[in-house]
Amino acid sequence: MTREATGAEVEARRRIAERGRVTFAEFMAVALYWPDGGYYASAGNPLGARGDFYTAPHVHPLFGALLARQAEQARALLGSPPGFALVEVGAGDGRLAADALAAWPALRCLGVDLRPPPARPPGLAWALSAGLPVRGLNGVLLANELLDAMPVHRVAIEGGELREVYVGVGADGALTAELGPPSTPALAARLDGLGVRLGEGRVGEVNLALGDWLSGLAASLERGWALLIDYGHEADDYYAPSRSRGTLRCYYQHTVSVDPFRLVGRQDMGAHVEFTTLKREAAAAGLALAGDVSQAEFLRNLGLDEARGRVLARSGRRPAERRANADAIDALADSDGLGSFRVVGLAKGVDGARLAGFDPSAADSLPPPPEPPLLSATHLPRPGAPQPTPTWEELAR
Repeated sequence: MTREATGAEVEARRRIAERGRVTFAEFMAVALYWPDGGYYASAGNPLGARGDFYTAPHVHPLFGALLARQAEQARALLGSPPGFALVEVGAGDGRLAADALAAWPALRCLGVDLRPPPARPPGLAWALSAGLPVRGLNGVLLANELLDAMPVHRVAIEGGELREVYVGVGADGALTAELGPPSTPALAARLDGLGVRLGEGRVGEVNLALGDWLSGLAASLERGWALLIDYGHEADDYYAPSRSRGTLRCYYQHTVSVDPFRLVGRQDMGAHVEFTTLKREAAAAGLALAGDVSQAEFLRNLGLDEARGRVLARSGRRPAERRANADAIDALADSDGLGSFRVVGLAKGVDGARLAGFDPSAADSLPPPPEPPLLSATHLPRPGAPQPTPTWEELAR
């Protein structure tokens, strides 16, 4: 049975009919963010068992609690300025912010997203925005699995020449990929600046919007840190021969595909983050590198292992609850899964102050750990729900 086209697909086709083929970056932006039928703008909640994928906040509430502990240390390092806040950009359903507030109710939190959360806990402010609608912030900006959803250009090598992947309509009426001359010299300049030489037939992604986004982040922050948590690689690994088809992946009901044209507006799509460019663009925007570690190391520096023991002690004699909590906490630091995600810290105006998540020698200024949270119904998958099927190795190929 043929599905009715979403508003996003209708818009993509309208643009192609009006102007000819469009860049993949433009197509991806429409598919994900078009107000009428874009995946993030109008889909149901994409997160958790009822959605299309999981993120760390939906695995165990300890993730949000430890990030709140890091924010509380940041507040102390800045001298507890008035208006200090934890601002989560791309806050989704608000789960992470809710867990942060549960651990530290006095923490001021702002969630920023295209849509309001399904339920907003007391103390959580919310802004409907696709950007960073704050200025003069003294605090912490947090982006958890946001950068991978930024629209990317796709390039390929054909006949030894750099070509760009466009989206057009084939003779059968289906959306299809087409190669053409690069839409901008910035694509070749990016690869040349990284010293990247793609081989014949190779495909790769280039995020040209990252610099502007980081400039906006720098403009939002007066004093404090940005914590960017995502999956990805340095440039030499990102464009390695082992990733000859690129890193773009699509997610629908906990299954993974590489077909971005199958369920336009109904499936998520994302590309791994290329961290070499991220750090270069951050420096150009006036942001200092405060740290770059795995998620597992970051959480352990903030007390994950101690908290795990306290969570299991709280579970008492309930074996099923103990096992569920232990498995979920271990998943946060799994070196083959979420634990291998990167946490990149960027700083502005902090005069060398160090966050314990990146530097365990700074742990003496961490506040005492909060009461360790237990899994709740909002984190546990509902009975009979489909479980995530892809492994990290599958996603990283």
